[in-house]
Amino acid sequence: MCYTINEIKEKTVPIAREYGVKRMSLFGSYARGNANKESDVDIYIEKGKLKSLIRYYCFVSELEKALDCHVDVVTTGIEDKEFLDTIQSEGVLLYEEQGYGFRE
Repeated sequence: MCYTINEIKEKTVPIAREYGVKRMSLFGSYARGNANKESDVDIYIEKGKLKSLIRYYCFVSELEKALDCHVDVVTTGIEDKEFLDTIQSEGVLLYEEQGYGFRE
């Protein structure tokens, strides 16, 4: 199945809110606009309240159910700088907790 970014946003934002995710971005083929029906969905999150491994796996499972496809979720703490740079350069913001991105 192939989705638009807005469809992905509509399906995933309620789940991010439910699990207390601070920020969630889309990257990979969907963010670049070259996804096909075989593409998985790549998501980068800043976990916020999503601390336990069990809750993390439940979160990923909920995303996969909502999107009916495999979802790769990358979290903060990734040490591969080149990969993180790629995520940050092509990432499309899907959700940010209210007030989280505010900087004085």
